[in-house]
Amino acid sequence: MTRSKEALVACLATLVIAGLALAGLPEALGAHPWWAVKTGVGGAVGGALAYGVLRGLGLGRRPVALLAGLALPGALAAAYFGKVGFVNSFAENHLAGRFWFLGWIATAAAATALVAALLSVVWRKLSR
Repeated sequence: MTRSKEALVACLATLVIAGLALAGLPEALGAHPWWAVKTGVGGAVGGALAYGVLRGLGLGRRPVALLAGLALPGALAAAYFGKVGFVNSFAENHLAGRFWFLGWIATAAAATALVAALLSVVWRKLSR
């Protein structure tokens, strides 16, 4: 797949995840309403960049999908346990608040990289 097609796949994945963030999915899953969209859109852009860098370094589509698939549960766990720690401390535990915030950015980034890698695999199979 050419670099322009890889970039198109990354852009499509970014649009999908950013669209879900704009539709309110992160907030429905536990992100704070004040920054749910910001973390979703920012994470989607970061995930597309991470996908591009990993593919540019020569990593295959499936290994990128595997890495993103492994990162996604870890990011969700960081967001969840950060939220629990922050809420249980009555907003006093700032480190837990950072884990909650950054966990949602990492969740969107991993989801974008995973969607991009899977789209790339499907596109390659369909173009044969």
